[in-house]
Amino acid sequence: MECRLRENVDLNCTACPHDYVPDPTSDRPRRCSLAGTDLTLDGVHCGEDTGLGSLWEANLRMPALARWPGKITAGGESMALLSTLDVVPTLLSILRKGSVSNELDGIDISPVLFGKDANFDDAGDRILFFWRDGFEDGPLGPPYGRFDVAAVKVGRIKAWFWTKSAHYNDDTEVYHDPPLLFDTLTDPAEANPLDPADFNDILDRIHNSVHDHKKSVEWTYPLALARDPAFIPCVDKETGCRTVDNGDGVYQTVETV
Repeated sequence: MECRLRENVDLNCTACPHDYVPDPTSDRPRRCSLAGTDLTLDGVHCGEDTGLGSLWEANLRMPALARWPGKITAGGESMALLSTLDVVPTLLSILRKGSVSNELDGIDISPVLFGKDANFDDAGDRILFFWRDGFEDGPLGPPYGRFDVAAVKVGRIKAWFWTKSAHYNDDTEVYHDPPLLFDTLTDPAEANPLDPADFNDILDRIHNSVHDHKKSVEWTYPLALARDPAFIPCVDKETGCRTVDNGDGVYQTVETV
């Protein structure tokens, strides 16, 4: 059983970068043009657009380097499941030398950096939720639609509820029930789904976790996730300030009391 994105997307669907739009000709079927200009370039088949703006491993998996002489051992390696969401909790933990609020989305990954938790890589307890927009049905018109959890990762196993190419391409999202499962270490191209019958326990955990996670999310109408003003940077470092919601969803800076 295979599920290569490129084999499941209409061949006439062309992905164009930035503000370019498909503008095919007989000799350039993938031509894209920029409105109001003479600029053109060649795009790619939507089914091959799995990079920036998508949830495919081609976009999500990236190497990370950390350097801190005297603190982080040179030459160390880890395959721990980490996220950019972990940056703030980790810095706060190091600065405060203790635990941080569990209201933050990320976790403290200093044990990985400092090599103090040998079991961090293999625990398999962490779940990462991957949101995206661009769904056909939603409060906003195309190409924005709505936000939803499209994929989930538990260790090396990744579950897809919705598959789609990157950015705001014209291919329609596809729903999967049961979710498509991939071992992202042995199959980083996410081409050969695993048999869901062999992963009932993981699937039960994923479904329950997604339900609880989405239930915990606060929304602002019509599409955006709510934002905690405590984590919005202050713009006036001389007087000291904090951004606050003035009541109509617009944040303003005010002097700290």
